[in-house]
Amino acid sequence: MTLTLTLAAPSYALLQADTTCWKCGESTRVATIWVPSFTDTSDVEGPEDEPEIGGAATLRHIEDLDDNVTDHVREVATWLKPGHSETAEATYWANHCPHCDALQGDHFEMGVNGPFFFQHRAEADALELIPGRGPLTANASASQSEWMDWIALRLGL
Repeated sequence: MTLTLTLAAPSYALLQADTTCWKCGESTRVATIWVPSFTDTSDVEGPEDEPEIGGAATLRHIEDLDDNVTDHVREVATWLKPGHSETAEATYWANHCPHCDALQGDHFEMGVNGPFFFQHRAEADALELIPGRGPLTANASASQSEWMDWIALRLGL
């Protein structure tokens, strides 16, 4: 059975930050996947349905990634890997603490006071940015916020 990937983006980047593990309290590196724009066909069921088209976003609840992106993520962010979240009752690509292997959930990372919740451009500018290697396809949700446009400016897009 071939899985159809429903979210497509022309390119991507990995954004990296540091945070404190909720479980063991150690400093841990976390990453999120950013896209400059996307087309999501997950809700397209018939000829009258339109895909969702959006601008700069980060991906959340990533169930699957295409092989090229998977290989790149495994190379540069080994702690970002599939894991089961009891809170979300789902398995998705999530950050894991390198000290205790605790899953660092999407809600924690993107929520208030999380490592990817910014109010000022200087905060977003402090992220380590790793350019992707071409287009991306995935089964994921896209989350948009004003600060994500700042990443496009950093990349000259």
